[in-house]
Amino acid sequence: AQAVAKIHSGDIEKVVLARDLTATSAKSIDERFALRNLSSAYPSTWVFSVAGLIGATPELLLRLKRGMVTSRVLAGTISKSGDDARDLALAGSLARSSKDLEEHEYAVRSVADALEPFCSSTNIPETPFVLHLANVMHLATDVTGALIESKSNIDVFTLLNQLHPSAAVCGTPTDKAAKVISEIETMSRGRYAGPVGWIDARGDGELGIALRCGQISENTIRLYAGCGIVAGSDPEKELAESEAKFSAMKSALA
Repeated sequence: AQAVAKIHSGDIEKVVLARDLTATSAKSIDERFALRNLSSAYPSTWVFSVAGLIGATPELLLRLKRGMVTSRVLAGTISKSGDDARDLALAGSLARSSKDLEEHEYAVRSVADALEPFCSSTNIPETPFVLHLANVMHLATDVTGALIESKSNIDVFTLLNQLHPSAAVCGTPTDKAAKVISEIETMSRGRYAGPVGWIDARGDGELGIALRCGQISENTIRLYAGCGIVAGSDPEKELAESEAKFSAMKSALA
């Protein structure tokens, strides 16, 4: 509700707020068990494990390969029902939702604006597609571009510096949204929503955003989930969305 008030006052257009849950086990948590479950249940995501941070992110922040750059933008979410016919109808409602389309547009625009100075051409689909995961569906857009050939010094780090944090994990405008996050969120995000992936010696690489994840510390794990807030957001629905996002890691640990 505080975030919506900030938006209506004109301070910001969108902000992404996150929350956390801490789970405790009777013994040390074996990340291999959770990673196997995530890989099986979410084959269309990028499953990762880095120094105790494990997860299955559906969002590709940046892929750079031989002068071609790709970023998959996700913003706008709806829970699945488990019934195929019902889920098809829900996917249609998500694709037509003015609130979710607005949230998605902010995220796409932030990525496109960040890449534009480095690309000779870009391809941005006019409408998003619906990405189906085991527990939720997202509005998704794959933004692609060809790097300017004369700028031979462009590598993953150059692009990452411009792309992160995007509107998908922070908000719009970025600086003002980050300030609102620091005022409203009562936790430290740690490495949640940060870049995770690999980079080669040539400067190419693939980096996802650390979402649907948890940080393991011996027999405890801290889970994270966030939601994009825009003017039309309903706090109760956003809370339910965050619960749906927690379910991926909860199921993997069960």
